Amino acid sequence: MPCHQSSRPLASLYLAVFVAVLGFSLIAPFFPHYVMDLGASYFMLGVIVSIYGAAQLLTQIPVGRLSDRTGRKKIMLFGLATFSVLPLLYIYANSAYFLLFIRALGGIGASAVWPIAMALIVDQADAGSRGSAMGLYNASFFSALAFGPLLGGMLYDHFGINAPFYLWAILGIASFLMVLFFVFEPKTTKVQVGMTALRTDEALIAPGYRMTFLACSSVVLWSGIVGGFNFTMLPGFASSLGFRATDVGIIYLVYGGSTALFNIYFGRQADRGNRKVLIVVGCLAGAVSFAFLSLATALLTVSILFAGLGMGLGMAGPAAAALIADTTNVSRRGEVYGIFNTARMAGVVIGPLIAGSTADLHGVLGAVYVFTILAIAITVGTFIVREPKRY
Repeated sequence: MPCHQSSRPLASLYLAVFVAVLGFSLIAPFFPHYVMDLGASYFMLGVIVSIYGAAQLLTQIPVGRLSDRTGRKKIMLFGLATFSVLPLLYIYANSAYFLLFIRALGGIGASAVWPIAMALIVDQADAGSRGSAMGLYNASFFSALAFGPLLGGMLYDHFGINAPFYLWAILGIASFLMVLFFVFEPKTTKVQVGMTALRTDEALIAPGYRMTFLACSSVVLWSGIVGGFNFTMLPGFASSLGFRATDVGIIYLVYGGSTALFNIYFGRQADRGNRKVLIVVGCLAGAVSFAFLSLATALLTVSILFAGLGMGLGMAGPAAAALIADTTNVSRRGEVYGIFNTARMAGVVIGPLIAGSTADLHGVLGAVYVFTILAIAITVGTFIVREPKRY
């Protein structure tokens, strides 16, 4: 099958993505408690979480353009190097305000990793296997997001707060070395770098597909909003139900595992067509899962709902990413996926801010209600998606 052909040379990149995400996801189960122990309110917590995304919003598109001109690998290495330094800064942070600097640095580093990784994947995947390739990328991301919080929660419960940070630093170094020695610049990028000028005079988005681009970007926006909610509010929501940090890790395990598995399956389905259906139904599944979250009280029920949320993201994500590739300028993919990931990070910015401010005013359940409304609005917006003719 095409997906196997395209995935073999990308195995090292998928593994590096897995290791990198595993590292920074270790702190998810206890991060809000860590921040609030330094004197932050819920709103301040939201600002600290969202500044990571704000830094990415400002830097992803310029970094993506730079990668189109100078090559992708060395930029990605810079980003991964920051992942090795950040955890040590967290260990020695002594105020909530210093976390603003740390999170901003992390956002800049992430700008040099995620859109570049996506561009590297699409550079090497043929048109008939892009859904599968992006599904495997998302599976690498979310499978690490599944295991990282569980491992981090266990380390926190048994060895203290510094243990997850030290392991994060080690994993950051490991992902850097993987890319350094086993990931190579694709031929398409090398050709572009050798050109005297990139074809920036060509339209970034194919005529007639701007609304489709916006709708697909809203899908990844929703993914970022969910991530912002999880990082900001999930530990507090779980604590209100009597769950421990390890229990939060279990919820992440179910959520991330579901997202990873369904990305693989629905990534292949996206290559067979009906991408609009996958996008609409996936977003709808996420909205329904969030709507019932306010009624859940047991760990099993919460886990099932987060599995449904992960399924929705797994359905919609690869289809949206593949549509983006099919309807945009080939020679400007670094810029394209910079914009695409900027939409995701917009969700990471507004998600924590909405969650934090709503929780201060109306409690954690108030935040759940607001996020349900956002999910419904995004689902309605996906009906404008238009699929191009099959290749």
